[in-house]
Amino acid sequence: MQAVVNSVPTTNLNLPGSLPAHTPRARLLAALSHRTPDRLPFTWGFGATPEMAATLRAHLAPQGVDWDKLQAATEDKLHVSPTYRGPACANPSLGIWGINVRSANYGEGHYEEFTDFPLAGLTTPQAIDAYPWPNPDWFDYTSVAAAIPTYRTRATQFGAGNPFELYCWMTGIEEALMNVLAEPALVQRALEHITNFLDIRLQRTLASAPDGIDLVFFADDLGTQQGLLMSREAYREVLQPYHRRLTDTVRRLAPRAHCLLHSDGAVFDVIPDLLDAGLDTLEAVQTDAVGMEPERLKRAYGDRLSFQGAISVQHLLPHGNPATVRAECLRLIEVLGAQGGYLAAPAHAIQVGTPPENVLVMLRTVLGESAYERAWQQARG
Repeated sequence: MQAVVNSVPTTNLNLPGSLPAHTPRARLLAALSHRTPDRLPFTWGFGATPEMAATLRAHLAPQGVDWDKLQAATEDKLHVSPTYRGPACANPSLGIWGINVRSANYGEGHYEEFTDFPLAGLTTPQAIDAYPWPNPDWFDYTSVAAAIPTYRTRATQFGAGNPFELYCWMTGIEEALMNVLAEPALVQRALEHITNFLDIRLQRTLASAPDGIDLVFFADDLGTQQGLLMSREAYREVLQPYHRRLTDTVRRLAPRAHCLLHSDGAVFDVIPDLLDAGLDTLEAVQTDAVGMEPERLKRAYGDRLSFQGAISVQHLLPHGNPATVRAECLRLIEVLGAQGGYLAAPAHAIQVGTPPENVLVMLRTVLGESAYERAWQQARG
């Protein structure tokens, strides 16, 4: 199955400039343009949790292989972001929004748990307006262009933000979802402030590196295991205008860039609205959720939507064996990778307790033997 996908010639891929068809960037851009690359592109996505990364390092060290080098050698994306230079805070990605976290122990590792919700209990637009919102001037945008090589072999991705998720983090998920139904104007007022910041930062990032950003990554979880967090009608009324505003900025300033949305869960029913909002790639593709079967997704939207992820970190990688991992990866390649449109990746962060052998089988299956062996040799020492 994989040989069929990987054997298609890579001529006439309409790649940017004179980009050779065999580079990771070329593969990835060809796939997102619904053309078949020389082999499937791969990204680690959210990667492994710190605890799982430590497990992989310990597993590979006796074989003379450096996990961090192996990860770098097999990653098809370069992630760039403006450097924070604003008021001192322990975690700028959250601290600038007034969000504080603490480390919570779950036995085998730790996760970050929110300790307060700065917008919780605010009931008027005026109170939302009075909140001390972050300033886009707190970032050095020249650092983006400096981080992008003149000749880049990997696709360049900028993480542009998560408007509704930030609102949920600042308000608390229960209050946020209640407000979507009972106080939509209040939600929209907060989203105006959040999106204004994200949009200005996006504009300045794209302007700082003309033609340098290939992928713009947005994130707003819209689904649970069973269905949507909000109705399609609520999405269109409350949230879609802000997604569209951000994708319109990308289309205006970086028309060749692709717009990815990360969302976990069962989001099949809202995909038409995501497409209408200007998003062209669905990231995560949680196939364990209701209605998210790869065949169904590809059949319904494969001509208009690309997919990144789909390799289950919930069941397949932690609970499968090497044979089932290989078989499922081959199936995803055959289904989602048909005629392009698929970036293979774990559906989310690989959790501690996952057998390292399963992670390596996933990588070997997706890359193919020759590419895997090259990366293995690069990671030695």
